[in-house]
Amino acid sequence: MKLLLLISAPFLLYAQEAPPVVGSIKIARGSVTVHRGTSDIVAMEGAHLQAHDSLRTGANGALGIILQDGTRVSMGPNTVLEIDRFVYEPASGTFGMLLRLTRGVIAYISGKMAEFSPASIRVETPVGIVGLRGTEMAISLEGA
Repeated sequence: MKLLLLISAPFLLYAQEAPPVVGSIKIARGSVTVHRGTSDIVAMEGAHLQAHDSLRTGANGALGIILQDGTRVSMGPNTVLEIDRFVYEPASGTFGMLLRLTRGVIAYISGKMAEFSPASIRVETPVGIVGLRGTEMAISLEGA
């Protein structure tokens, strides 16, 4: 029994699915990191993003991302934005996007999800929730 477990263990680990890619980094300037799980990763152009990634820019940082549906988000200096949820499955009609802005400045341009399911898109801040209905917008959140 132990031998069977030792032999099959690598295959079980290999068979685990990697988290889905929800987008990628288009532009990374200055001090920018992606906080994933317990790790901080230097944000680099072309890097893939996953749900629950927290994107952070420093005082000299700027970051531009493109999500799988074509949504574009630009972040200014001293900004923290988490991709809390991103589901884009047009074939099954399943959609959902929740971005959490803790501080800083973002500019947002809607992608295809806004055409298919505008009510499924939200940006939350400590002071309120923005429901997006297929639009362009900017948010500046001051404070700690």
